[in-house]
Amino acid sequence: MYKYFFEETELLSPKEQSFAAHSLLKRSLAEHFGLDVNDITIKKDSNGAPFVEGIDGVFVSITHTKGMVACAFADSRVGVDAEVIATRRKSVENRVFTLDESKLLDSSEDENAAFFSLWTLKESWLKAIGTGFAGNAKEIEFYSVANPVSSNSDTFSFFTEIQGDCALSVCIES
Repeated sequence: MYKYFFEETELLSPKEQSFAAHSLLKRSLAEHFGLDVNDITIKKDSNGAPFVEGIDGVFVSITHTKGMVACAFADSRVGVDAEVIATRRKSVENRVFTLDESKLLDSSEDENAAFFSLWTLKESWLKAIGTGFAGNAKEIEFYSVANPVSSNSDTFSFFTEIQGDCALSVCIES
């Protein structure tokens, strides 16, 4: 089982975005499991990753950015990330992407969209493995940002898409 949901939002404060992402997750879980939304409690583990209290075997992830909130849940490790597409950031690229990934961006039709697709793919993986950016983003290498996304991982599957002016990516343990 694996599901993801997203909603476009007004321009909210970071606190309001977080609340909206948690609300989307709770509503999605309630609908899927036939529960009352008020009976679902989302907590954070020691690394700050969300988990659902009282529902064993369900892994969750949330994200928010200007104008969008998203969530994912699955019966295996999952991560979701969304970012507004802006200008490619070389300073970030050098720290996070491999040389071959930078070449992939150089050859892409829209390097800004490709940059943020790749960025969200990396962050969704880091969320799925539970480290966030405390982990080494260069451990995972992507060979394409077109679906099906190809990578050096035989443990995780990836999906990415552009929704409006945002890149949205999901990582799911296979």
